[in-house]
Amino acid sequence: MAGVCARLSGWQAGRTAGFNYGTPSITFDLKGEVGNVNVLVRRAPPRLRVRLLIGEKAAAFIAGQGLITSGDSLTWAAAPLTKAADGALEAAVDVSQGEARMATRYPYGRDGLERLLCDTAGTPNTRWRYLWKGHRGMPLFELGQDDGRKWIYFLCAGEDAWETSGPWTADAMIRTLCTDRALADRLASQAIVRIVPLVSPYSTTQPASAYTTVDGRGIYAAATWGEADPPPEIALLRTEVEQAIRARRLGFMMTLHSWQASNPYTGLETIQSAGQNTLSPERKAWATRVLAALIDGVPKGKTALPKTIWHGGLARDYLLARRNAVTFRVEVTTHSQGLEGFRQTGRRFLENLSRLTDWRPVCNP
Repeated sequence: MAGVCARLSGWQAGRTAGFNYGTPSITFDLKGEVGNVNVLVRRAPPRLRVRLLIGEKAAAFIAGQGLITSGDSLTWAAAPLTKAADGALEAAVDVSQGEARMATRYPYGRDGLERLLCDTAGTPNTRWRYLWKGHRGMPLFELGQDDGRKWIYFLCAGEDAWETSGPWTADAMIRTLCTDRALADRLASQAIVRIVPLVSPYSTTQPASAYTTVDGRGIYAAATWGEADPPPEIALLRTEVEQAIRARRLGFMMTLHSWQASNPYTGLETIQSAGQNTLSPERKAWATRVLAALIDGVPKGKTALPKTIWHGGLARDYLLARRNAVTFRVEVTTHSQGLEGFRQTGRRFLENLSRLTDWRPVCNP
């Protein structure tokens, strides 16, 4: 064997798709339980052909994105994928520097979060808080000084471990607030801004719905907001948000997700009805205006205002049903865009948010 394909340890639970290596190619079987790739290849031919055996439905999530590659695990680029005669997706990867990391999603895990913490610590008018419950916790970034009256904004990414462009976008938001003092000061004058860049303790090689509970069960954690005993991270977020609602200070709240490349646009939405609560014509008109203002200039941005949620128990469903609060969700696309697109998306959302000041309709006035 001329090369070695070694699973990266330390990023997540420690599994990757099965593979076969044969010079000058490597084939990953993504049709099994683990449908993602996140590996480091060493001592391979300078130009390595990578083949992905993948079903048609799963292929839709990455075909328009490409195979994600890096020589240093800091900068990432997408190698175009083409469909072979046997239905496999193929890409050519440059391994001329001796090794290359390859993934089917832009990797963002605890390593990325640790870099973010180190790079932004000590920025004026900001702080990191560590939320903790049930032997698990997560860092929360906060901008602004709390005077007991300002609106409180929440932006939460990484509820779904595998939807990594959400954390990348939240990471970009935090870095922007730590470097663009004019924008940061404008937002801080209006609100306390709280950003959770990585809710899930896991990362990119987790199979879909494999957020793991403290007792080892795999669940769809993003849809547990209404449960009596949700995962600790969701419980912590819910407590923070509901405290703001009780104080009548909840302004903007958005969860950041990613449908990867299955849609060629970044979709922002809220919903009209949940439980016994339905937006009045005035609140619906307000929500429509806010959606349009927030998405303005966002790369590939589109909005939607469906009548009901597609899956019960998600944050915007629970908060409207239980608290009559209007909240938002964005799905950041990876179709034909990568890290620079995520950075532009994060910055544009913040710029647009800084121009919005009337959040009274969020909670039923």
